[in-house]
Amino acid sequence: MDLGAQPYHDHLHALACRIFEGPNEAHHADDKPFTARLLGPAATCLGVTLTWLPDTPPPVTVLPEQLRLGSRKYDVTGAQMRRTPLEHLADVTPGRRVRLAVTTPAKFRQHGRDYPLPDPYLIYSTLARRFRSAGGQATDDDVRDLSRSALLYAHDIHTEAYQWHNTTTAGFVGTISLGLPRTASPTVTRLFATLNGFATLAGIGHGTTHGLGAVALLTP
Repeated sequence: MDLGAQPYHDHLHALACRIFEGPNEAHHADDKPFTARLLGPAATCLGVTLTWLPDTPPPVTVLPEQLRLGSRKYDVTGAQMRRTPLEHLADVTPGRRVRLAVTTPAKFRQHGRDYPLPDPYLIYSTLARRFRSAGGQATDDDVRDLSRSALLYAHDIHTEAYQWHNTTTAGFVGTISLGLPRTASPTVTRLFATLNGFATLAGIGHGTTHGLGAVALLTP
């Protein structure tokens, strides 16, 4: 699929809403139980990944024969479904250090403004909120301790502009290395690993239902 010449973020969100939501649901709600992303760059993408975040079954089990992105329709030539229980996410990224590739622009909302930087507090506090909204278990104390103690050890990022909602804005893409101090408790360390695994499914930042903030795990 070549989506490089259209504002695909809005179209990707519309596609995910058609799959996961009914006609009377709040399509523009801030927190949604799903994410969407392209498989590869917009100009040469190989497909779409739709992720239902809760452990409960998704509201759709059979995909239509065609998917519409903007004014174009694409035949569904194949589909795969994979289930990852929330309680097993810590197994994906064990330990106190992680290196992530942010493959589509990521930004946060801070005091009503866009904040296109990899702030550890914003990364983990927002991941924890969404993780718990999806049914994941985490105590208030562990979420607070993790968000306050997480460190950004290194980054290689740049700003990338994108279009959505009839406007142009920007986020950061690149690699980030995050970790915890040695004094972190076992429960905080496990939550850190869990949320890193969750990030590979949910993305980070604002607009992950539009294909923004997509994250992939890198080797340390």
